Amino acid sequence: MLETAWATLRFGTSMVFNRPFHRRSLDRIMTAMRATYEELGPITSAGGDMLGGPSLDEETRKVVQSRRFREQAVRAARETSYYAEVFQRTGLDPRRIQFDDIASVPVTPKEALRDDPEAFVRSGARPHHRSTTTGTTGWPTTVWFSDDEYHLIGVLSAITFLNREIITPEDFVQVSISTRARLGVHGVSFAAGAIGAVMHAAGLVSPEHTLALLSERHRLPRHKPYVSVMSTYPSYLGQLIEAAREGNYQPNDFGLERILMGGEIITAGLERRAQEVFGPITLLQNYGMTELMPFGANLCNQAHLHYEPAVGLAEFLDLEGTGRPVGADEPGVVVATPLPPFRDTTVLLRYNTEDVVRPVTGPLTCDMRRIPASTNLLGKLKLAVRHDDGWVFVRDVVEALDSVDAVVLPARYGFWAVPGGVAVEVVARSDDAATREAIGTALEERGVPLRDLRVITDRADLQHPRPLRCDLREGSMAKLAEKPKAPTRKPVAQPALAGVNGRP
Repeated sequence: MLETAWATLRFGTSMVFNRPFHRRSLDRIMTAMRATYEELGPITSAGGDMLGGPSLDEETRKVVQSRRFREQAVRAARETSYYAEVFQRTGLDPRRIQFDDIASVPVTPKEALRDDPEAFVRSGARPHHRSTTTGTTGWPTTVWFSDDEYHLIGVLSAITFLNREIITPEDFVQVSISTRARLGVHGVSFAAGAIGAVMHAAGLVSPEHTLALLSERHRLPRHKPYVSVMSTYPSYLGQLIEAAREGNYQPNDFGLERILMGGEIITAGLERRAQEVFGPITLLQNYGMTELMPFGANLCNQAHLHYEPAVGLAEFLDLEGTGRPVGADEPGVVVATPLPPFRDTTVLLRYNTEDVVRPVTGPLTCDMRRIPASTNLLGKLKLAVRHDDGWVFVRDVVEALDSVDAVVLPARYGFWAVPGGVAVEVVARSDDAATREAIGTALEERGVPLRDLRVITDRADLQHPRPLRCDLREGSMAKLAEKPKAPTRKPVAQPALAGVNGRP
């Protein structure tokens, strides 16, 4: 008890004074939370509040964030070659930055980090782990982390997952994302181990192989007999849905309960179709990216993204690149700064994520109403299309397409500007009048100014295909691309396990 109290005190001290977190103290906090869960059940929300500190009013938030931004800017100017040049060129004094001065610091473009990642590494840092983006929309971007930062990301993931019962000690967790997404694999696998769950890093193998793994029955003591939690991409889930239908799988062939989703737009149509195949599963999503970890945003009960102000600063700037903050309900790109003590090796100030959202202002009534918020992601700016009367974003199109059962999942599509609106192409099961009408109606209901619709049945005929993460196959695992023989689905006798909701 005394050791846990001391560990919690050290955590709070790090938060207040921006000092590095103590590794063993983090482990003690995690161990204590797991012991509490196993003895008393779910932890109250107060346990998770420790990670971001208490809720702050607007003025206090600005004071705290300006202090942390200032400290990070001073270190960046002194210890990174990129920001040393930026502050010298602009004449800004990082030691004097107040909240209203943050907008004077030039936005960091994604290309700058991609082209020279080591220009952002502090000279006093101890880089250990090289993590890259998956490169779906271009050359992968590198971010360096120290071993302590990597450990911190794992512990924070574990505390969050256990506190929200996303992963519990009884779960069987499967990670079905690209092995190149090292941070994503690390966060889930570390959390599963720290919580006491079992974990399988399956990677992005063929959908048929993954379905065989999901329907495989296990007899591990104190754990559920089927994979109960899976981490994957929306587009790959779409492939699983189609393969399951072709393979005549039924909901009772699986024990899947929750799917952790990220990296792409998650639509209502995808969720509906997933539940038809796998049963009443829950799709869980948040916002995070390699460049910003551990800063990100969590989705509330009203589908807002909320950005924890103690971990980072999120700004929403206009799409034209003038640096103007956008108002409520106006689309803008997320510009983010991971703050100390959560970020210590690769320093980024006002990083342009190129992700588009709309700010949400109060009064909010959701369960995270005291934390700054935006709408859910609209998509990457580079994938959006500007037409005569505004913008069409990826979410506008995929929400419409995924809602039509005639569209094959994952939706393979393209869209581009034409006089008076946009043209859309999409792969469907057939090109008949009913299919065209259903797709056209869905697009128009989403506000897409459709001027031309091209329905095709072969994805090779797409003229403007959009990148999907499900195409990131594990090239070194070629044999797994072959369709495996599904395991026998005959029930196997298993002793009843107290507190484990496995199906008989």
